[in-house]
Amino acid sequence: MKPAREQNRQSNNSSGWQAWGRACARLGLTVCIVFAGHDVHAVGGEPSSGDSTVEIDWVVEAEDSVCGVVEARQIRKPGKVDFNRLVDLTPEGKRVRRDRIDPDSAEGVRLLNRAKSRVRDASAVIMKRQGYDSVWKRISSKKGAYIADLTAYVEIEIKKAPLYSAPQGS
Repeated sequence: MKPAREQNRQSNNSSGWQAWGRACARLGLTVCIVFAGHDVHAVGGEPSSGDSTVEIDWVVEAEDSVCGVVEARQIRKPGKVDFNRLVDLTPEGKRVRRDRIDPDSAEGVRLLNRAKSRVRDASAVIMKRQGYDSVWKRISSKKGAYIADLTAYVEIEIKKAPLYSAPQGS
């Protein structure tokens, strides 16, 4: 016997509406589906069991987290960045290279920590603005799920930031 949800499902023989509904469902455009007057199940969408997310096994290490959630089981929409490239693009990273400052010296450590903070802050802004839940240096999935590269967006955000920000708490 079919569940009540499937018994009450409307049948729609119009292939045009089905294609429209499938396209909207794939793009995550629930507004289109509501506007069209159909639910996703009526036009070929997958029935959900209450949870619309697919469980993906993420391969991550906590030290690779730039910002956002840290535990693999909490990740739903991750992004990744080329962290070392972004650190090199900051004013502090450029200064270390230009002035040939030893990264292990006191000044080198201070500058690189400031550069990493700048990258983390810019990554957090982009993460929130674009709806990601975390940004990682390295991340993959066992199922081969797509992970957006946010490096270009973070690079733009770094270039927009003021050259030297005031220390926190002063």
